[in-house]
Amino acid sequence: MSDQELPRFDQLRAGDQARVTRRFEASDLQEWCRLAGYQGDWPEVPEPLIAALFSYLLGEELPGHGTNYLKQNMRFHAAGRPGEALTATVTVSRLRRDKALVYLDTRCTGEGDRLICDGDALVLFQC
Repeated sequence: MSDQELPRFDQLRAGDQARVTRRFEASDLQEWCRLAGYQGDWPEVPEPLIAALFSYLLGEELPGHGTNYLKQNMRFHAAGRPGEALTATVTVSRLRRDKALVYLDTRCTGEGDRLICDGDALVLFQC
């Protein structure tokens, strides 16, 4: 794959970052419960909603369109609170041009920089 033209890949650098901040309100959690078939209230932001923030960043921001998720590891340290501003950040940690792989560190914090989760992701860059 090293002979392939990958101009957008070649613009990436270790240390590049993207972030998004989102508040999940009680109504968002109720809708999630309804879609998941869960009867009752959910007291904290469900982990899949937090993981979706990383999916958004990787698919739309960094590296962006033309990437395929290969794996993601997440370690949760605290729960996100309904109505709390959650900030998800992805940081390029390593690039492997011969295989068009992008390794990223992931981190989500709540208000006051409270660590919600951290981990890493690996994506295949295809265009």
